[in-house]
Amino acid sequence: MNRFIVQGFINTIKYLPDACVVYIDDFKKGYKKPNGEIVDNKFFSWKIIFKGYFKKYINEHFSNGMLVEIDAEMYPYAIQNGKLIDGYSCLGKSIDISSYPRASVKQENKMIKESQMHDTATPNLDDYNKPDF
Repeated sequence: MNRFIVQGFINTIKYLPDACVVYIDDFKKGYKKPNGEIVDNKFFSWKIIFKGYFKKYINEHFSNGMLVEIDAEMYPYAIQNGKLIDGYSCLGKSIDISSYPRASVKQENKMIKESQMHDTATPNLDDYNKPDF
């Protein structure tokens, strides 16, 4: 089986009698090709099916709008009304809360550390209360 990992925002959670279905919105940023053609931003929606024993866990820990990462198995068919049809099926194996990736985390930590070094300053109220002009 194929391993499928998707990171995106929860759009909807549906609870069925023997399963739980989580709809994920995935965003792909557009870009400019070397020949000058512009490729627009794209949004993908994924339907991930979890077995019944995931329902309580998902209900207690996840809600709409959360950024999550889902590990799933992908099957090359879909089932509709008990019959196999063309399409795909994603059977969820795990779901985790994901963190927002930031490229500037090292700079932010350095700024916080530098600002904590200068904690001995005292306010000068006389200069603050002087008229500006």
